[in-house]
Amino acid sequence: MSAVIFNALVIVALIPLALRGVAHRPAGATAALRANLLLYGLGELAAPFVGVKALDFAIALLRLT
Repeated sequence: MSAVIFNALVIVALIPLALRGVAHRPAGATAALRANLLLYGLGELAAPFVGVKALDFAIALLRLT
């Protein structure tokens, strides 16, 4: 249940970002790749685990299961 709730929250949170777009900054390929890998690569690996675990704790604390 925590994963389903997390996915629903993430999808809703990403809609404004997708509609707004991302500002383009001229940079070399290496610098852009490094920045994107650090931000999106590590964030994509860590955020779901932390978010789902936090929701799991909250659900258990509220005794909803």
